[in-house]
Amino acid sequence: MDELKRLAQIIYKRGADHSILLDIKNKKPKKEFILFEGLAEGRISNNEEAIKDLRIQEGSEASLRMIKSRLKKKLLNQLFFLSFKGQSFKSSHVLEHTCYANIYQARVLMNEGAYDLALPILKETLEIAKNNEFSDINYLCLRSLLHTYANLGDKLAFNKIRSQLEGVINTLKADQESEKMFLEAKIEIGHSISSRKKYLLIIDDVLQEMEQLWQEFKTFDTFYNYYSLFIWSQELKGDFNRIVEITNISQELLESNKINSSRFDHRYNKYIQVYSHLRAKKLEEGITLANTYFSSFNPSSNNWFAFMENYILLVLHAKKYESAHLLLHQVVNNPFIKKINKMAQERWTLFEAYLQFVSPQPEVSFRWQALLQSVPSYSKDKEGYNVAILILQVMYNVETGETESLDYRMEALKKYAHKHFQDSFSERSRTFFKLLATMVQNDFDPVATQKKGYYLYQKLQRISPPGDAYAEIEIIPYEHLWELILQRLQRKVPLR
Repeated sequence: MDELKRLAQIIYKRGADHSILLDIKNKKPKKEFILFEGLAEGRISNNEEAIKDLRIQEGSEASLRMIKSRLKKKLLNQLFFLSFKGQSFKSSHVLEHTCYANIYQARVLMNEGAYDLALPILKETLEIAKNNEFSDINYLCLRSLLHTYANLGDKLAFNKIRSQLEGVINTLKADQESEKMFLEAKIEIGHSISSRKKYLLIIDDVLQEMEQLWQEFKTFDTFYNYYSLFIWSQELKGDFNRIVEITNISQELLESNKINSSRFDHRYNKYIQVYSHLRAKKLEEGITLANTYFSSFNPSSNNWFAFMENYILLVLHAKKYESAHLLLHQVVNNPFIKKINKMAQERWTLFEAYLQFVSPQPEVSFRWQALLQSVPSYSKDKEGYNVAILILQVMYNVETGETESLDYRMEALKKYAHKHFQDSFSERSRTFFKLLATMVQNDFDPVATQKKGYYLYQKLQRISPPGDAYAEIEIIPYEHLWELILQRLQRKVPLR
């Protein structure tokens, strides 16, 4: 049922240029379509629900199997008629689909002996393949054209295509070798933690081989396989300076037309470029880039909100709080914020809370109690932000002087640290938690807290942020939070 459900949801999402196969407009839809609709809309997820929805007599599993079989065949056929309109589908994927559909049509005609009818289709497809550097499609087109000209008796055209085919074979081999190395890396990195660690020890050698292939053959696929593995591997290693370098180079190659602009995802590169500047602490450069790239993202898209997360984190880490308020205002007043997923909405609530805490605007009302009470401390669907939530709760209790709540929060921090911060990648969070505990142990006395916490603060400054695969989110760097806490303690009478 899972396989059928996925097929149904793909077709339901994409729509179709032709709906004959599913007979959608039939006033009395067949059981296959009722099953399709139930699967696509999430109303049906197992055989029992299907039997009930289709009103099949209990015990008639054979009838359901037949309906499922017929539906699967129709859904697979429906893939030929999917609609590729809209922004959610890459233009290069649309062209790739068009090319394969054309080749199928041409091969049918060739098998029927209609080579003259297949010829214009193959010529058109070859042009698309060349412009978009589809090496495999280019190869298939040239082979088919070779057969076509041989059967049409056109010797001059045959020799021309044969010469082109010899050149394409070499580039296709390079693309295939590059693809093989990328897929091998994907298997090793994704297999297990031990396998990943072992493979990352040789990743630089692999990347060097892939770079040599790209430099020699200059194809889009050799470049993109190298580019993709480079970014992925350096994220896992936490070397964001190298990601800054590759994304900067890629942007320059794109602007100088040295990589295929119709296939290269320039928005993704801009997103990663800004993100890597954030993680490499190249804040001023990152802010400049984010401001330059801002107009590249559609405010109605999820990508815009994801890009804005990196943008606002850059200005927060640079202590440009006025700019952060302006960016946040754009986000929370964007009507499409209601359409992004719940987790993303909650992240923006956290950003707003932290910003209001470090740079309060009296004219802006923020529902602190609603946030602190509504966000569960250990919710698994907020992995990566649990630390940020717990720290915010502690700081709020320090600010308001709610000592009873603070005792509870500190105990929660202690339990969380014991359970989740055993590995080295949590060292920054663990150290900051110890600083907070130092503050409580010294009864919030600013002088004693600063003195007793000095060593931990110095240690915190020496600890590098963890690699992306394991990172907790520091909405405001811990160093900045500690400085703020000390400033506010100095303005207050000790709480105890």
